[in-house]
Order: sequence, then structure tokens, then C-alpha cells
Amino acid sequence: MHTGKRTKIIATIGPASDSEEQIAELIRAGVNVFRFNMKHNVKEWHVERIKRVQKVAKEIDIAVGVLIDLQGPEIRIQTEQGKSIEVVKNDLIFFTYDFKEATPIMGKYPVIVIPHKSIIQNMAAEDAFSIDDGFFEFEVVESDKNGFIAKSLDNGSIKDHKSLNLIGKDVDLPSLTSDDLEKLDIGAAAKVDFIALSFVRTKEDVHTLRAEMDKRGLKARIVSKIESEKGVDNIDAIIDETDVIMVARGDLGVEMPIERIAYLQKEMIKKCRAKNKQVIVATQMLQSMTENSRPTRAEATDVSNAVYDGADAVMLSAESATGKNPLKTVEIMKRILKFNENHTNLFTNFEPQIKDQTNAIVRAAISVLEDKFLNIDKVLIFTETGYTAHVLSSYRSKTPVMAISGTKEAVESMTLDYGVIPLHVAFPTGDFSFNDMDELLIKDGYVQKGETVLVIHGHRWKDPGKTNALVVLQV
Repeated sequence: MHTGKRTKIIATIGPASDSEEQIAELIRAGVNVFRFNMKHNVKEWHVERIKRVQKVAKEIDIAVGVLIDLQGPEIRIQTEQGKSIEVVKNDLIFFTYDFKEATPIMGKYPVIVIPHKSIIQNMAAEDAFSIDDGFFEFEVVESDKNGFIAKSLDNGSIKDHKSLNLIGKDVDLPSLTSDDLEKLDIGAAAKVDFIALSFVRTKEDVHTLRAEMDKRGLKARIVSKIESEKGVDNIDAIIDETDVIMVARGDLGVEMPIERIAYLQKEMIKKCRAKNKQVIVATQMLQSMTENSRPTRAEATDVSNAVYDGADAVMLSAESATGKNPLKTVEIMKRILKFNENHTNLFTNFEPQIKDQTNAIVRAAISVLEDKFLNIDKVLIFTETGYTAHVLSSYRSKTPVMAISGTKEAVESMTLDYGVIPLHVAFPTGDFSFNDMDELLIKDGYVQKGETVLVIHGHRWKDPGKTNALVVLQV
């Protein structure tokens, strides 16, 4: 079991972290979910590594989630023959949707392809955009239906396949590409736990993804990545329709004024907690550890602030996928999380907006936990779908919470829930009785004799949506 921290860690898997030995080390160090960035590597690589993660997690008997991250309406450039382009300030570059359209201008200007005709045709003089997470800014000088000329505002080397962000301009692009649909097939075959979609702009983007998942019988939870102004504008509707929100600060910090990012992070976390939705803080959390053995003070503070904001999870990208110190990065992140969790006060003055039977029972459970006379050592949740655990997690209790389910999918869906240790245990049949489970839980070390535990359950095993009882027990 993962103990000692409540905030979950997502680690992006890559060549620096994809052996069975490395995966096992990372899980034991504190990784709860492995992210597969489907923009990189070939299909076969992802299929093999997903199987590898699932195999290792089963062998060491720790619940681990698998998240695949789809590209969605992300824009990536193409350079001629994949070569880098050197630019200095005020250099002009021709942008088009197909290299064939650039033939008459070849030699006069360097050429970059944006493989979306609608973007090319919507750009006009004085429009602004950036490449490579904002490191290269451009201003359009002149345009026509086949392309536009833009002036560089920076110096450096522009590499192939880097991201492009439009500044203050919304172009209608499909929420899923044909490549995304192929990657969904991989997710369905592997029965992954989370599907993340980049650049979610409206609730309709979530509906489109869910419909494609339904076609494939894929029951994973949807992670909506908020990384554009339109996504921020529609955040309330998106939260209502999705399962998880990711505050994807990389592109968000390019498409919106950077001084707003900390505020937006706090607001999105607050909104997600109020609606019992999980929320992830992502991008460059310990970026310097891609090369160095220690993070900067600012990075350590950034991870700490995600804890004080009340995030369910924090995410590593290049740090764990291609960095020099994946294991040490996770160990340091865990240390930062553990220390700061013990100094938070997230448990008080919180009231969710959702009103249903499960929320009412959980609210009553919170009152029991707040009663110092009872001195509850642990909370045990018996859940068929994981929903009760999702709700209780939103309160950010410091009391250890063990969520027990007989369904593997429910167990792995809870790997993102703050403070929840998900356990896969076969449920008996008939009416609920803790006596049917206590010997097994004691034998496996989940509870100790003499502990006072708060049990949250329904009247019958395997009866989803019917959580209706609290019991305080002396083990």
C-alpha cells in the first residue's frame, strides 16, 4: 500500500523509466498513475509498456492507474525534411498548410507547415502566435488563402513538431483526430483507467470523446485538460460533464497572460472540489530535475502550493519520461508532498455543491471525524463504483481512508483520489456485515486490532449508488 502521503503522483513513462525494474521502483517510491503521452513513440511501444505497468502493479500488489493522453486539437508544426530552422529577431518565415503551396516562395523564406488549412485561412496581419511553448513569438505581416508571412520576435532554433499556440484567436478544430481514435482503440484493448484529452474547449468536446469511448466499450474516466482561454471561459460546464480536470499550465501559460495562471489554478481546484471532481496540477513541476539532481527552490514551492491549493494529484512529464533522475524526482516530490500535507487546513469550512444520498452520508461521516471524542484511526469505505470515495476525498481529510471494492476498474479509478488507498477485495454476497471482512482485513494488515474505524457502506454488497450507513467499530 502507499502510505505517508495523500496527494497522488502521476509520472509520465518514457525511455528513462520504462523497464520493469524502474516501474516497480517508481511505484514503491510513490507513483500512483502512469501517464502515456500518445503524441510520442509508436503504437507498439505504448501497447507493450501499458502491459508492463499492469503486470508489475499486479506482481507487487499495489493499485496503479494507467492514463493515456490524447493530442486532441493541439497544433504542431512541420519543418522541411524535419530540419531545425535558425531565426533571429525580425526574420520572416512563410507559413502554409502544405509544402507544395510554398514551392514559388522556396529559397526566399524558410517554410513551416501548419497542417490545418482553417488556421492558415483565418490568420490576418497583426495576429500573434507562438511556437514551442511560447519560446518563439511571431506577428503576421501579410496573408492570403494559401499562407502567411510572419515576423519572428525572438532568436533561436525552431525544431520540427513543436507546438503552436494562437494568441487571442479561436479556430474551430475537431476535438479528436484520426490518430486519437486509433489511440482510443489501444486504450479499449488495454482497459486503461483514464483518458486525457488535450485542449478541451467546451462540454461538447467531452461529449464527443465519451461517445467514441462508448462505441469501444471503454469505461475509463475522462480527464479534461484545460489549456486555452476558451476552456477557461467554459470551465463550469466542462467540470459538470467530465470526471477529472487537469490544470495544464504549459499551454495555458502561453495562450493566456502568465500572471493569471496561479489564480486560475486555485479557482479550478476550488470548483472541482465543490463538485466532487478530481483535479490534477501539471507541467514543469520539477522541470530542472530533468537534468539536475535537485529541484530549484521555486519548484519545491510550486509543488507545495499545489498541496495548499487542495489538488488531488501532481504530475511529472519530461522529469520522469526522459530525465536523468526519474526515481529521485519522485522521491523528492513525495517528501515535499508529505511535509506540506501535514501543515494544510483544507478539511475545515468545505461544503460540496452536489446534494445526493451519498453526499449526505459522507457529510455525516465528516461530522464523526471532526468529533475528537471518538478518535477515529481509519475510515473504511466499501464501494462498488468508487463514487463514495471520490466524494469523501473532496473533503481532504487527514484520517487514513481505505476504499475497498470488488471491482478492479473501481479500484484503479480511485488511484487519483486524494488521501484514498484503494484495495481490491472480493465482496461476499447478501446483506452487508463487517464481520464477513474483518478477519481478512486484519490478516492483510489493512486494519489493526484495537483500532477505532469508521465504516461507510450500503445495505447490500454489490449494490451501487446505495451508500446509506455509517458504523463506528472497535476492531
